[in-house]
Amino acid sequence: MAFAALPITEVDSHRKTVTTNNLEYSYLEYGLPDNPPVLLLHGIWSTGAVWHDIAMALAETHHVRSVDFRGRSQTEWSPEGDYSTEAYVSDVLGLYEALCLEKATVIGHSMGGGIATALAAAHPGLVESLVVIDSGPVMRAGSAVEFERQLASLSQDFPSMAAARAWQTHALPNISDDAVERRLDARLVERDGRVVWREDPRIRTSRDLIVRPSEDEMWERYLSVKTRTLFVLGGNSQLVTDEAEKRLTTGMADATSVRIAKAGHNVFEDNHDDTMTAISTFLADH
Repeated sequence: MAFAALPITEVDSHRKTVTTNNLEYSYLEYGLPDNPPVLLLHGIWSTGAVWHDIAMALAETHHVRSVDFRGRSQTEWSPEGDYSTEAYVSDVLGLYEALCLEKATVIGHSMGGGIATALAAAHPGLVESLVVIDSGPVMRAGSAVEFERQLASLSQDFPSMAAARAWQTHALPNISDDAVERRLDARLVERDGRVVWREDPRIRTSRDLIVRPSEDEMWERYLSVKTRTLFVLGGNSQLVTDEAEKRLTTGMADATSVRIAKAGHNVFEDNHDDTMTAISTFLADH
């Protein structure tokens, strides 16, 4: 079926593509090539566009690429429907090669934080510094219920962009109007008179086919990371509990944490200024 693109936004002026793992991968590029490289990795129900404000701020001192993972936004869908952590890590390794990166700071939110951690654990020489935003080895009790609610909501489509906008504003009430528009532009297309998700629908079903590491294995992965790490956690989130936060910062080789006030799981969209201050301070201290 033919898809009708939504209007081009400021974000799209930064868009480029590269091939990795036989997929045409879309990413957004900011800053000067001579500056230290940063990769931004988004969460499961997201795209690279959500990082726009963070990327613009980081671009004053860094060369930033914000990735659209396979199956999202402008990046091609996986032919095999493989949306495992291993596939995402393999894609990032391909991006390193395609972009001629020897080492980079990697910043990941939610699922992207897990992928960034898996990358740092398996390939420590590739990660200069690691920032993990509201993600950890285990989720607090009750988080899975919220995850299922979000999953169910993504089965719907919308009669108009106005209806989609109302849904997004209700789902994430604390993010700015600009952030809402960036999410809608990156994630939705018009098809047959309806507004539908760009994401490969197999992202929602493949998780039932993926064998996930046990809790002990996840902790082993995180605690094995030797890269200098900052955990940026939502003050109103508790997806990563206080107990887990303490174990991470005491058990990892070089890890610190900060909780951002007036922020839930979408930390950097809920409270951009304080999140950016935490990241900038961490990177400047290196």
